[in-house]
Amino acid sequence: MVRKAELIDVVGGLYDCAIEPACWPQALERLAHALDCPAAGVSLQDPRQRRVKLLASWGFTPEFEQAMAQALPINPLLPSGWFMDEDEPYTGVGMLGREDYLATRFYREVLGPHGYFDAAITVFAKTSNRFGGLSVPHSLSQGEWTPEQLEDVRIVAPHVRRAVTIADLLESRALGADMLSATLDLLKTGIVLVDQQARIVHANHAGLAHIANRAGLRRDGDFLSARDLKAAADLRSAIATAAGTETLSLPKMGIAVPIGGPDGPDLAIWVLPLDAGLRRGLAAPFAARVAVFIREIGDTSPFPGELFVKRYGITPAECRVLMMLVQGMSLPETCDALGIGEPTVKTHLARLFAKTGTERQSDLMRLAISALAPAEQPSG
Repeated sequence: MVRKAELIDVVGGLYDCAIEPACWPQALERLAHALDCPAAGVSLQDPRQRRVKLLASWGFTPEFEQAMAQALPINPLLPSGWFMDEDEPYTGVGMLGREDYLATRFYREVLGPHGYFDAAITVFAKTSNRFGGLSVPHSLSQGEWTPEQLEDVRIVAPHVRRAVTIADLLESRALGADMLSATLDLLKTGIVLVDQQARIVHANHAGLAHIANRAGLRRDGDFLSARDLKAAADLRSAIATAAGTETLSLPKMGIAVPIGGPDGPDLAIWVLPLDAGLRRGLAAPFAARVAVFIREIGDTSPFPGELFVKRYGITPAECRVLMMLVQGMSLPETCDALGIGEPTVKTHLARLFAKTGTERQSDLMRLAISALAPAEQPSG
């Protein structure tokens, strides 16, 4: 396990990125070193268009980045974001099993030849058609990730997500227009920055909307409050506690404050301190000490591919087969890409027929293509 002092340093570096975009490579280098990994990257992935944009990285060679881009059609992990919760680390071996993972063309032709064995990946943002993720690889000599190593990634993951989200709030150019639109599309998550007395010093559009739409929150003069008296007291207490606490000393999601909405939806509130770089960077213009994240309870906003796999109860293994087929691959090509036998592919196909109520591959393709195939061909 990584030492807490080292993690605090890593987390502080991540929050520096929300203020200063140029800090991302340095922050990812710190993260990689803390996790004893040769590289780290933040990317934006679009499974339907088979596109991955590396938004910030450290340690990856240009040759590896080019090989990754060219191998997207055979990347079996590309649709994994449809099945994983935010901040929950996963690996190729964990998703496919060691033997099946090592048999894939993606491992044989891309990862292995460039010296990588497997990566720990987390999803930090989902939109209607894409998701952002953190990827930290192990070298061939390091081999598989242990549960203890993944726990370190699990601790850091929510801070990567918050750094990107708060960068959006501050209209930073941290990761370019793609990332800004991705997290803004994602969230319908409101963010309100307050001082230790709950005075509002900055808010994004969604945060202001939550305050104004007659839900559980309200503005009391310049202060953030709640309509229910007990909820208002709980919110003030959570803000005061967060203002004097380090993030790593709090639960992963921060201090949770559920707030009922008598004239609107119930809200889930998470209160977190602005640590390290964020506090330093915000002190001059805002004097903000605490970030309040707001989301409607029950609002999951899955995107089309995720809706499709959840609607029909499709497993990750079945989805990998289906993703290859909707690209126009034949059964033998699918077998080669995934490193599995034709009987296995046919078994997955039979289960897909049963789950979707289709009888022929052409019918299944017509059903799946609107959710899993690109709406338009990639340009250039």
